This record gives sequence, C-alpha cells and structure tokens, in this order.
Amino acid sequence: MGSVVEKREWEISWSDNLSVGIPEIDAEHRQFVARVNELNQAIVECRDKATVERLLDLMLMEAAHHFWDEQRLLAQWKYPGLAAHTAKHAQLIAQFDRVMKEFEQADVSFTWALKGLYLKQLLVNHLLQEDMKYRDYLRKADSVIQFPAARGRTRRRELAEA
Repeated sequence: MGSVVEKREWEISWSDNLSVGIPEIDAEHRQFVARVNELNQAIVECRDKATVERLLDLMLMEAAHHFWDEQRLLAQWKYPGLAAHTAKHAQLIAQFDRVMKEFEQADVSFTWALKGLYLKQLLVNHLLQEDMKYRDYLRKADSVIQFPAARGRTRRRELAEA
C-alpha cells in the first residue's frame, strides 16, 4: 500500500502478560485488542474515512460494553478498588469520545494515524496498569473467589443465576 509505516508498529500482540486470569474478561480484552488492530490496519492501508470511522465507532461501543461488564464482575467479587477502576473507565470513555470528535474533524490520514496510535497506547496502558491491579487482588483472593469454568455467554448466564 502507499504507507511507509510498518504494520507491526500498529499491532498489539496478545500475550499472557495481558491476561487477568478471568476467561470472560480475557476474551473481551482479546476482542478489544483485535478491534484496535483492525482500526490501525485500516489507517495504515489508507482506507476511506467512512470505513475508519465505522471501525472506531464499533471499537468504542464494544469498549463501553466491556467496561460495564468488567465493573459488574468486579462488584460481584467485592474488589476494593472498584470505584477507582470505574473512574478510570469514565476517563477512558471521555478520552475515546474526544478522539472521535477530533477524528471527525480531521481530513488528513496522518492525523488518523496519530489517533490510532493514541488509542492503542490508552488500551495498553489501561491493561498493564489498571487491570493488573484487580488481577493481583483476585489472585490473592483465589481461595475465596471461585471463577466458573464456562466461558463467554454461558459463563455470563451462570454468573447471572448466582
């Protein structure tokens, strides 16, 4: 394509370092990582603005759903840092909204590239700093908190019934 940027600079690779050890949340994190990669690939490939905007909208909707889901689980497990974590989610949503507004006003693909890198960094920072706090708490509390073995929607149903 016409871009001089190597694709690898834009990608987030999932690794065990990003895992919080909760299958449902890890699956959502993997999906979010895939969305960021998809968005950044579209930017690197100089796709049209409508395509990039659609991917950005989808990623932000999924992020909002994930944050709600994560907060629900952390409340269920009585995570003492829930209020602070919820505040971090609110800050991220505000940052995402600001990036979206800036993107809507931008006509230059270089600006899109900067926004894509910024979103990637927000995600990685949140995973490595904020989510690791509850991972460490939950690991210490593992003898008290039992994580259902099921994954995905089945696991959500089990939690709802509990």
